Amino acid sequence: MRVYLCRHGEAVAQAPTDAERPLTERGRLEVMSLWQDLRAEGVRMERLIASPYRRAQQTALCIARAFGGMDQQACGYLVPEARPEQFLDWLIHQPEQDNTVLVSHMPLVSLLTAAWIGDPGARPAFRVGSVAALDVEVAAPGGARLLWTRSPG
Repeated sequence: MRVYLCRHGEAVAQAPTDAERPLTERGRLEVMSLWQDLRAEGVRMERLIASPYRRAQQTALCIARAFGGMDQQACGYLVPEARPEQFLDWLIHQPEQDNTVLVSHMPLVSLLTAAWIGDPGARPAFRVGSVAALDVEVAAPGGARLLWTRSPG
């Protein structure tokens, strides 16, 4: 299964709550541009799952638009303070679908990537809007291989 793990785009610094922080216009444009490029390079998407936080939902909407539109699913296990094991436990009980895009936050995107590739000390950096492509055999620690990473710009 191919999974694309993405950090939300650039967001405003302040809002009434962290969950309400929206993307900036630059954030929207960068996410759209990156995913339009990825689509042109042959990346396919069949499922889109995002944190319920506003900036992640807006990022997912930009990604969906780059692919001509599609439904997205909110998942509370993709919030910044979630643990990788919580999300992996949830995912293993979901129907397997190739070409899944996950939109989340730091530090979860870094922690989840490190756990999935079986190197908890790796903690790869994710700039806003960055995406990592993973070849996933199983939704468990050590069950994936990192293929590549890309950042906007």
